[in-house]
Amino acid sequence: LRTAILAGRLKPGQRIDQDAIADELGVSRLPVREALISLDREGLVQTIPRKGTYVSRIDRDDIADHYQIFGQVAGLAAARAVSRLDDDDLARLVELHDQMSHADGLDEQQRLNHEFHRTINRAAGSQRMTSMLLLLSQSLPMPYADFPAEWLDEANRQHRDIIDAFRRRDTRAAQRAMEQHINASARHAIEVLEHLDFFEDE
Repeated sequence: LRTAILAGRLKPGQRIDQDAIADELGVSRLPVREALISLDREGLVQTIPRKGTYVSRIDRDDIADHYQIFGQVAGLAAARAVSRLDDDDLARLVELHDQMSHADGLDEQQRLNHEFHRTINRAAGSQRMTSMLLLLSQSLPMPYADFPAEWLDEANRQHRDIIDAFRRRDTRAAQRAMEQHINASARHAIEVLEHLDFFEDE
């Protein structure tokens, strides 16, 4: 359901037929209802008492806000990780960065990017931040695999900045570099969604 909404297959304002979805997926209405409760918390749907559940309208500001919040939490995790990353972790980041720079195909680049960030988030050692980052990443308005090719060059430059901050053990620089890295992704997401006519412009 989340993917269908973020990909535009379920349109803003469209009423979600719980029975039809349950039949399509071969499940009871209970897991569908639980899924819609979760999506309501994420702001992707809105449930109106005695009327039903409808797909929320998402505009450019919503997407920018999402990435900004994601960037702030990821920045906190990076700042926490500065003093916790050991030499092996840092070498792993450098290795992942090099592999991503030479990888063929967005799927492989996405996998390496995920592992790069997972290494940092794991080093932060905060279960609360990890769970929050997981929720935010699952709700991203655009999967990285759909980003344009120029995103890779920009991401690689930003990854270098993050690694340099870790090498210097500079907490503030690591936090700032991570926030800027995530926030930059918002621009690419909005551009791609505009190309897909995702937004309902007046």
